[in-house]
Amino acid sequence: MLESVDSLWNELQMVRMQFKFKMDEFVERKSEMEKQLIKAQFLNEKSLSEEDKITFDKYNGVYRVYKSLGTKYKQSVLTAEDIFYSIKGLEKQLKNGNYDNDIEGFKSERNLLKGRLATNLKLTLEVTEKLTTVEPLFVRTSEKVGAIIEAQLPEKE
Repeated sequence: MLESVDSLWNELQMVRMQFKFKMDEFVERKSEMEKQLIKAQFLNEKSLSEEDKITFDKYNGVYRVYKSLGTKYKQSVLTAEDIFYSIKGLEKQLKNGNYDNDIEGFKSERNLLKGRLATNLKLTLEVTEKLTTVEPLFVRTSEKVGAIIEAQLPEKE
């Protein structure tokens, strides 16, 4: 039965390997982007070049991705941590002999955790892939957007 718990640890490790970003990074970015997009509404559109307009369109596209996936990324990280403690609890109960006479109970608990791990891995892979794909676009557009906004709407001290 300990081998089954070891396989759960291995599956959890596969999930955790996908976490390449800080947990709140995209939630924070989304918030910062919202502020920038609100400021952008006050820009003089006539003074924007076509390239600037395209940059804002791309920036807005990145924002929409972060808006839909930022919270899901955080959720997948927190779910992985919850699963960690569940596996730790199952392992402790197993070592204490709680499942010596209840193999079916152990199998049920293990299968529940395997299902949660599979669901979490699927969500993590989906979200991480999309966020990784949009990351370079964020880096390129965020600096340009900040510069455009600063040039037209300098912050007063």
